[in-house]
Amino acid sequence: MKALIVDDEKHVREAIKLLVDWKSYGIDDIYEARDGIEATELIGRLQPELVFTDMMMPGMDGSTLLSWVAGHHPGSKTIVISGHDDFQLVRGAVKSGSVDYILKPIDPEQLNGAIAKAIEAWRAEERERAMSRAVHIELNQLKPVYLEQYFSSVLSEPGAQGGWPPAVLRELRLAAPVPLVRAAVASLSLSAPGIREKFPGDQELMFFALTNICNEILLEREAGYAFRYWGKEQELVLLFWGECAGAPSLIGDIREAIMLAMKASFDFGLGQPAAFPSDALTSYRQARLALLRRNVLSRSSDHVVSFDDTGSKRGATLLSFHDHEEQLRFAVQSGNSDQLQRALDAWFAVIEESGYLSFEGLLDWREHFERTKAIWLGESDGGDTVLASKPATSEEKLLHGKEDEAKSRDNGLSTTRPLPLHPSGGFHYEAWKEAVTEEMETISKLLSSADKEKGIIHDIALFLEQHAHEDITLQDVASRFFLSREYISRKFKQEMNENVSDYIAGIRMKRAKELLGNASLRISQIAEQVGFQDEKYFSKVFKKWTGCTPGDYRKQHYGGR
Repeated sequence: MKALIVDDEKHVREAIKLLVDWKSYGIDDIYEARDGIEATELIGRLQPELVFTDMMMPGMDGSTLLSWVAGHHPGSKTIVISGHDDFQLVRGAVKSGSVDYILKPIDPEQLNGAIAKAIEAWRAEERERAMSRAVHIELNQLKPVYLEQYFSSVLSEPGAQGGWPPAVLRELRLAAPVPLVRAAVASLSLSAPGIREKFPGDQELMFFALTNICNEILLEREAGYAFRYWGKEQELVLLFWGECAGAPSLIGDIREAIMLAMKASFDFGLGQPAAFPSDALTSYRQARLALLRRNVLSRSSDHVVSFDDTGSKRGATLLSFHDHEEQLRFAVQSGNSDQLQRALDAWFAVIEESGYLSFEGLLDWREHFERTKAIWLGESDGGDTVLASKPATSEEKLLHGKEDEAKSRDNGLSTTRPLPLHPSGGFHYEAWKEAVTEEMETISKLLSSADKEKGIIHDIALFLEQHAHEDITLQDVASRFFLSREYISRKFKQEMNENVSDYIAGIRMKRAKELLGNASLRISQIAEQVGFQDEKYFSKVFKKWTGCTPGDYRKQHYGGR
């Protein structure tokens, strides 16, 4: 804490300094002033918690100084030390809020008592100020959340909001409800990857920074409000008041401000004006659709896409994939990399010649490709895994690359890969071509591998048939074919629909049934010939498989011969 002693007599200032144990009150710094004018300069700069002042001083007297402190720095506690026992002076000091009025010569006990009282009063007020600041901070933090919730509900639940709540109008400094709004949308999913790297693991802070930049411009110009749409976690929505023909220019200013502050670029979709709140959702959907239908092959520097320009545009559906699907399937199944690249180049050439490619088209293509890919892979398994009812690929999956992790670990092929983006933001067409090519090559290798695996499993099955009568183990098979036991066990079950031990037992039981037809062979001999050293164990296994003992089976099928 800091204290200021104001008196035109130096010996009085020194006396006050000597009579007080400043450390015991938590006061570390003590300053001096010779008159009220010098004191106001020091108080304004240092903001001391405690001020001692004389009443009769040249330039600015104590009464004037006390009034100035009460008006300019009410947090400071004042104590008057004067040689004048004048009622008017005392009354003025009390009116200005002084803690005490001490007469010279100074009584140490009275002085310290006044200081203790002043410090206690200051601390009590400081607690109240701290609480008030905390409440104010909390309210300021809640205001954006409240506004986000309100505008998000307007978009998520059309009709749920009857109009403009007074609290919203106050916070947005709107004199009256706005009848029309115009929506714009920017997607963080399509932004430069670097912007997320600036806020690792803290997406809330990233949106806080973005909305602050947007609203600094929008609120200053009384043009609109920006918020994070709770229904779409990766979307920043701007609502412009009225018809706002100047929205593209405003968005341009916002983009420049974001680039300056965060070194990141965004593209915006812009809807048409709509009644608020009843039709705000329509304008939002138009803005979103305009962004999704933006031609990513265009080299235009226009980063604001209006629904007027894209509303009826939906060309290149499925990116002409249907027309090339058969050639691509043959190339994939061939296992020939050159043939596959030629088929892909022909497809890419059609896309490039069309001159139009949008995120919406990519969504359609990805959904179709996921179904096609499942069929291709399903055909390699005899059709058992064809996903005829595979759910549509969501926009979130396409943009973020969320995938079936278990399947990805099993075969190295993700179910949905994210769209590649330029370091500066926007779709990276060449990188997308490379990613599609890599995925097609992976599918081709999987199909080729599946054929090889089938051949190996059938070789293993033939080996087991030839050696079933021997005391053969899974480790023996693994050593014979240079494969792991785990791999053989899993793949054998997938291909033959039963595990290796059951397959061996089945072969043995089949041969045992045939040998039981030879009446000259005893049961013990048959057991030994099919790989059992213990006749009782053989009979137990035989009964488990056939429902009867070997002797009963012989009687039932061979008439007891």
